Amino acid sequence: MLALDDITVLSLESGVSAPLCTRMLGDFGAEVIKVERPGVGDVNRHWDSAVYGDSSAHVWVDRNKLSIELDLKSDEGSTIFSELAAEADVVVQNYAPGVVERLGVDYERVSQLNEDVIYLNISGYGRTGPYSDRKAYDLVMQGETGSILMNGSPDEPAKIPISICDINAATYGTIATLLSLFHRERTGNGDEIDVTMFGGMLSWMGYFPHKYWHNDELPERIGMRHHLITPYGPYETADGQYINFAILSEAHWKEFCVEIIDRPGLLTDDRFETNEDRVANRDALESTIESIIESEPCDHWVDLLTESTIPWGDVNQLDEVLDHPQTDHLDLVQEFETEDGPVQYIDNPISFDGLETTADRMPDLGEHTDDVLEAIGYTDDEIDELRENGVV
Repeated sequence: MLALDDITVLSLESGVSAPLCTRMLGDFGAEVIKVERPGVGDVNRHWDSAVYGDSSAHVWVDRNKLSIELDLKSDEGSTIFSELAAEADVVVQNYAPGVVERLGVDYERVSQLNEDVIYLNISGYGRTGPYSDRKAYDLVMQGETGSILMNGSPDEPAKIPISICDINAATYGTIATLLSLFHRERTGNGDEIDVTMFGGMLSWMGYFPHKYWHNDELPERIGMRHHLITPYGPYETADGQYINFAILSEAHWKEFCVEIIDRPGLLTDDRFETNEDRVANRDALESTIESIIESEPCDHWVDLLTESTIPWGDVNQLDEVLDHPQTDHLDLVQEFETEDGPVQYIDNPISFDGLETTADRMPDLGEHTDDVLEAIGYTDDEIDELRENGVV
């Protein structure tokens, strides 16, 4: 059983945020119709050619979708969109500011055709306010929301390599859509939803705003360490590897000093009495811990930490993660067949006893145009004429 069987999602999407949101809806059975520019398609199709000539980004975010090429600037294309929107449960859009309004495919227009539609806007800053006209991409939002200047080493800030702002917006967009579907089930009412990358990332700032509001502290860049806790993070060992552990409590600290590094004297050092003391005297403590850890090979510390209650782990490269025993146990790497060959993918990580996920297609540009149009009553001759006129 798929949770979103019989739910139709019509998506005006580009890049990562909205496509990832609708892909997650598609994973649970929604029929997702992806509207793309004729002959061009989504920008994410053109970023590389890693997967049998297809972009790795496209393969990541566009599975489980129907692709229809549609010129929304034409009268015929606008009519086709209206016919599709009138039957859709959900419309999703993340076009640049003002585009859906200019094209006449915004919520005001769609809701006149379909009063119980759920219409999700994903944007950088929102549709109102002083920044509403600005375009927003992951890199831009990482800088705008403070992530870049708090990430990296003391000497240099760093961008987070994962598209974290896009993933944030996609996740909140998925949650919002599911909540609205549940609300509609109860009340019969549709809704317009706004999800912003800016607001989403600000909501992920965790304890940092509280540290600023109450202690006037701005987060410094501390590399692989933790702003609130120490010792914490990967430490290099004698054989050039890393051991990664977190001392999260006073019990952990005592166990670490006595059982792991054999330095019970640290427990009576006033500089390290509490976690706040240890953070305040981070430089002195970290240099001591680093010199101890780098005196023995990784396996030495693995043996000791394995017998402890302290959280610890390896520091893996991507290939090691993909071949990880837990990855295998959780069946996280799946594949489906395409005309070009098998395509591997990371499965949706949510597991239910009574619900399934699906992955059964990777749409070529416009692959399903005819099927979608036929489903809403267009004949072969009418479709041929639309194609000749560049509408589809």
